[in-house]
Amino acid sequence: MDLQERKLEFIEEYIRLSDEKIIDKLEKVLRSEKKRSVKSEIKSLTQAEMDNMIEESEEDIRLGNIISHDAVKLEVLSWPNHRKK
Repeated sequence: MDLQERKLEFIEEYIRLSDEKIIDKLEKVLRSEKKRSVKSEIKSLTQAEMDNMIEESEEDIRLGNIISHDAVKLEVLSWPNHRKK
């Protein structure tokens, strides 16, 4: 059974559930595992990588390759899917 079949079978089983406690537990497990997955994808930078990023940023500032905070906010507000929260 491939992953897609397993997911469909799980969804069908989930839909048939009527016990709210089980649904609560499954939701908690899903949220927890998603958080864990995201954390495992976050890569720590080495000191050399951070130093390099700082040097590149400082060079951008010297060359005038910058954009103001207000300009960024205006750009974000112009995005079609932007939702003000």
